[in-house]
Amino acid sequence: MADSLSLLDMALQLGERELGALASGDVDAAESSSRERAELVEMAWSRRDPAALDDLRDKLQRLQCLQGRLTEEARRLHDNIRTQLQQSRRESQRLCGYRQATRGMPRMLTLGRGQV
Repeated sequence: MADSLSLLDMALQLGERELGALASGDVDAAESSSRERAELVEMAWSRRDPAALDDLRDKLQRLQCLQGRLTEEARRLHDNIRTQLQQSRRESQRLCGYRQATRGMPRMLTLGRGQV
């Protein structure tokens, strides 16, 4: 069985992968990494060794810093998605306006030569 420090190292690696997934917009991969990372941290906490508390604290602080970066990236992605949705709504309203405008206009009839 892995000790708590190696489990936290694996959690840090997963966190970095999660950060990369968020940066590329791959939310499914980020969610999967997040779940695995949470499990690793829980296992590490349950297996903590009182003799290695200083090392454990350092790794947990690194994880806390990584969590802050993950949160920033997730907020950036959220803002980007919200902006895209707003643009999509505006475009949809614009196109709906064109459709309504063209439905209200009478069709032009063309007459052949010599017809009145």
